[in-house]
Amino acid sequence: MMEGRASETQKALIKELFSKIESEVGISPVDVEVTIKEQPPHCWGFRGMTGDEARDLKYSINV
Repeated sequence: MMEGRASETQKALIKELFSKIESEVGISPVDVEVTIKEQPPHCWGFRGMTGDEARDLKYSINV
């Protein structure tokens, strides 16, 4: 994940992953571990540029 997401956003992602894994794969949340690794935008590459060069994203990055 590109660094800069609010902790509330990260928690929501983790909870949604637990829910989807349980409902769609049948694995109980007690048997799943989730780790979010954050990287600075300059370490990301997409659409032929690095994350810190992207200016037309449809979402904000709080760096």
